Amino acid sequence: MKLRYLLGITLAVGLCGGCSSDYMNFKGGNFVQFSSSLDEVYTFAYFSSDKEIDTLNIGIMSVGEVVDYPRTIRFEQVTKEWEYTYDTEDPSKVVDSVYVDMKYPAKEGVHFEAFGGENHELVLPANQNGVTVKIVVKREDESLQENARKLELRLLPSDDFETGVPKYVVKKITISDKLERPTVWKDTDYDCATYLGNWSEVKHRFMINATGEKWDNDCIKLYIKAGPTAEGLYLLKKIKKELEKYNADPANNPPLMDENGHEVVFP
Repeated sequence: MKLRYLLGITLAVGLCGGCSSDYMNFKGGNFVQFSSSLDEVYTFAYFSSDKEIDTLNIGIMSVGEVVDYPRTIRFEQVTKEWEYTYDTEDPSKVVDSVYVDMKYPAKEGVHFEAFGGENHELVLPANQNGVTVKIVVKREDESLQENARKLELRLLPSDDFETGVPKYVVKKITISDKLERPTVWKDTDYDCATYLGNWSEVKHRFMINATGEKWDNDCIKLYIKAGPTAEGLYLLKKIKKELEKYNADPANNPPLMDENGHEVVFP
């Protein structure tokens, strides 16, 4: 039993990556948390209209003993969020905040299929220290083409578990039917800033049409974050040529502008 107990802690630190410092106050017991603190972004915009549902695999792990009987994991859907007011002279400074109803919460049965039963409970099987929750997301709501929906899940204490590291207790999932900014495409990221520039929906769609690639997280990690690769540089060169061709055609009323009124450019 002690070996399994230590194994649970080792796996926890491994899955959390750099979060080992969060366990400095770990004093034993059994905890539960999501396997990753990263936000999930899912959009049907990459697929044809024939694709109406899909499944997201969300990992939950336990920290502590691995036992020979099933245990209960409790959760809730969060439908409120913080709304911040920033200083007009210093946009990075928060001057006020209020906890309000979420503007576009995901609705059970409309944007995702119900899971966890009426009591919102999951089962961690016996002799396991992790479980994969399969969340079925749905496309039927046409308003997803205008406004993404937020599915925010928060783990709760149960008779079997306390909740783990705070930043791993909440999982934020975006469900959309329009192009959404990939989570790795950040203005502060050196590779993305150097090779892609600022993100916009129009730019993203142009890149997809020019190359046939999704330019989602996986694509950016493969072609840009890895160096970039020779194939990534080739694709970027192709995109820039297509943009030059587009802007050279007076019929397109050039230059290509994005949804924010800014010209689409690449570094």
